[in-house]
Amino acid sequence: MKRFTFLLAAILFVSALSSASAQVRRTQAEPSRTVVLKANVLSPFVLTASGFVEVAFAPHMSAQLGAFTTGASYKDVKFRGHGFTPEVRYYLSETKEAPRGAYVAGYGRILDYKLTVDDEEEGKTYEASYKPIGAGVAIGNQWIFNSGIAVDLFMGLGVNGGSLKVKSGTKDDFDLGFLNLVGSGVRFRPGLTVGYSF
Repeated sequence: MKRFTFLLAAILFVSALSSASAQVRRTQAEPSRTVVLKANVLSPFVLTASGFVEVAFAPHMSAQLGAFTTGASYKDVKFRGHGFTPEVRYYLSETKEAPRGAYVAGYGRILDYKLTVDDEEEGKTYEASYKPIGAGVAIGNQWIFNSGIAVDLFMGLGVNGGSLKVKSGTKDDFDLGFLNLVGSGVRFRPGLTVGYSF
């Protein structure tokens, strides 16, 4: 009986050591990182700066706030504006904790554009504003490396609604081709961000 008790105690002791060692290895391999600061590397291609801050608040949940500013032009229409994208993410992995791995998300969009057109023939400047709001869903995957570098690849699909408010001129003075890409209706939201987690 004493040998059985000793053998059982030895097995439990070795098991506990093994579990503790595995936990240490896991902790060393994936340090706890719950905050990620990142920038969308695709945005500069459309003369836009876009950044995000994400905070994990539960093992599988995080909240993210994105902000952007733009100075794009389309034909003779100049777009100046900014926007915000609040988002809640659910991470799907059973072996990794947020903000790592594959996720699904729900997000909102709050946009504010000012449009101007310089009519050189008439010597006039026409102005309008456009403030759509919307919501959508996204899927993606975020990799966080031991160095703290974070890479997030995602694709979203959402709906925006809003109307052009003309301050001077008429709607015909504004070529709305750009708004057809970013404005009202069903819109895709692709993104590739790179950042740092801590």
